[in-house]
Amino acid sequence: MKKGVCPKCQSKEVYGGTKFSPKSGWNNSNTIPVSGLGTAALDNYVCGNCGYVESYIAKEKDLAAIRRKWDLVF
Repeated sequence: MKKGVCPKCQSKEVYGGTKFSPKSGWNNSNTIPVSGLGTAALDNYVCGNCGYVESYIAKEKDLAAIRRKWDLVF
Protein backbone atom coordinates (compact mmCIF):
# COMPACT_ATOMS: atom_id res chain seq x y z
CA MET A 1 0.00 0.00 0.00
CA LYS A 2 3.00 2.28 0.54
CA LYS A 3 3.40 2.35 -3.23
CA GLY A 4 -0.23 3.34 -3.86
CA VAL A 5 -1.72 -0.03 -4.84
CA CYS A 6 -4.13 -2.04 -2.69
CA PRO A 7 -2.96 -5.68 -2.33
CA LYS A 8 -6.56 -6.89 -1.95
CA CYS A 9 -8.34 -5.29 -4.93
CA GLN A 10 -5.44 -3.72 -6.90
CA SER A 11 -7.09 -0.29 -6.75
CA LYS A 12 -4.82 2.74 -7.02
CA GLU A 13 -7.11 4.76 -4.75
CA VAL A 14 -4.93 4.48 -1.64
CA TYR A 15 -4.87 7.19 1.01
CA GLY A 16 -2.09 7.60 3.56
CA GLY A 17 -2.32 9.23 6.97
CA THR A 18 1.44 9.61 7.33
CA LYS A 19 1.41 13.40 7.73
CA PHE A 20 -0.96 13.55 10.70
CA SER A 21 0.52 14.79 13.94
CA PRO A 22 0.41 13.79 16.68
CA LYS A 23 0.40 10.16 15.62
CA SER A 24 -1.34 8.92 18.76
CA GLY A 25 -4.77 9.91 19.91
CA TRP A 26 -6.87 9.48 23.03
CA ASN A 27 -5.62 6.66 25.23
CA ASN A 28 -2.67 6.10 22.83
CA SER A 29 -4.95 5.03 19.99
CA ASN A 30 -3.13 4.41 16.70
CA THR A 31 -0.13 2.96 18.55
CA ILE A 32 1.05 -0.50 19.56
CA PRO A 33 2.86 -1.42 22.79
CA VAL A 34 6.61 -1.90 22.47
CA SER A 35 7.61 -2.57 26.07
CA GLY A 36 6.40 -1.55 29.50
CA LEU A 37 4.80 1.85 28.98
CA GLY A 38 6.50 2.48 25.62
CA THR A 39 4.42 2.62 22.45
CA ALA A 40 5.12 2.99 18.74
CA ALA A 41 3.01 5.25 16.53
CA LEU A 42 1.57 3.83 13.31
CA ASP A 43 1.23 5.18 9.79
CA ASN A 44 -2.03 3.96 8.26
CA TYR A 45 -2.98 3.39 4.63
CA VAL A 46 -6.59 2.90 3.52
CA CYS A 47 -7.97 1.71 0.20
CA GLY A 48 -10.73 4.07 -0.91
CA ASN A 49 -12.24 1.30 -3.05
CA CYS A 50 -12.54 -1.72 -0.74
CA GLY A 51 -11.67 -0.25 2.69
CA TYR A 52 -8.65 -2.49 3.34
CA VAL A 53 -6.23 -0.98 5.90
CA GLU A 54 -2.50 -1.56 6.50
CA SER A 55 -0.44 -0.08 9.31
CA TYR A 56 3.32 0.43 9.53
CA ILE A 57 5.61 1.58 12.34
CA ALA A 58 6.12 5.31 11.79
CA LYS A 59 9.64 5.71 13.23
CA GLU A 60 12.72 3.59 12.55
CA LYS A 61 13.81 3.86 16.21
CA ASP A 62 10.55 2.23 17.29
CA LEU A 63 10.99 -0.54 14.73
CA ALA A 64 14.51 -1.16 16.08
CA ALA A 65 13.09 -1.39 19.63
CA ILE A 66 10.55 -3.97 18.46
CA ARG A 67 13.33 -6.03 16.88
CA ARG A 68 15.17 -6.00 20.23
CA LYS A 69 12.21 -6.66 22.53
CA TRP A 70 9.65 -8.74 20.69
CA ASP A 71 9.87 -12.43 19.86
CA LEU A 72 10.64 -13.40 16.28
CA VAL A 73 7.85 -15.53 14.79
CA PHE A 74 8.94 -18.72 13.03
